[in-house]
Amino acid sequence: MLKIFLCHSSGDKEEVRRLRTQLLSAGFQPWLDEEDILPGQDWDREIRRAIRASDLVLVCLSRASVTKTGYVQKEIRIVLDEADHQPEGTIYVIPARLEDCEVPERLQRWHRVDLFKQDGYGRLLRSLAAVGRSPVTEQGVRYDGLYAQVTEQYTQLLRFYADRSVLSTTTTGRGPEIARWFTKENPMPYFGKGTYEISGNLIKFTTKIDIGTIEYEGTLHEDGTELHLHTHSRINGHQSDGVWRFLPVNLYPSP
Repeated sequence: MLKIFLCHSSGDKEEVRRLRTQLLSAGFQPWLDEEDILPGQDWDREIRRAIRASDLVLVCLSRASVTKTGYVQKEIRIVLDEADHQPEGTIYVIPARLEDCEVPERLQRWHRVDLFKQDGYGRLLRSLAAVGRSPVTEQGVRYDGLYAQVTEQYTQLLRFYADRSVLSTTTTGRGPEIARWFTKENPMPYFGKGTYEISGNLIKFTTKIDIGTIEYEGTLHEDGTELHLHTHSRINGHQSDGVWRFLPVNLYPSP
């Protein structure tokens, strides 16, 4: 699982918390001081240790943070020192702008990502995939969004995770509208939960809720855009065939 250090200013904490939630939902392991430093631990020592243990660092930038003196500037110095020890060509530091602002000169040698733009989070995911240890896709199934089968009456949704777990639910809403709460971090009694198996382009899983189970079996498209599934409800015996289409999820607000 890709370990990502979130370097940021305390004034950007709300935006960085949101980014952490996105990365967790996509199957990554982001490190954030307020969540990962335990009471009584040496704050400075744990940050240095986390930077050294991370596979990649996102340096979150805003107009306030690039002009602010304080610990964030010290963090950046530690990150830059660690970057000097990485093999040439390695993606290790990504300047991530939270809003339109100048990128400090010492970070300008790395191409930035603008998270405040509509395609910003998607571009970040593609960069994380290039690191080579990213859980964005695996043999076609994608972890950075939802799969939806839409009818006039309801929407059936599936969400996959890098640890082989899968969620299912049926709603009258649409995928992008419920993406914030249809997650493992927000368990609901009406979410079906299960574990999926992949063999080539074949996928199989069963999700369970309190009243019974639903079995899924079918094929996945190589680019991750579609699942063709046969479903069998062990709750009422209903069987059907359908197509679940991928909906990328960008939880970061548009400008």
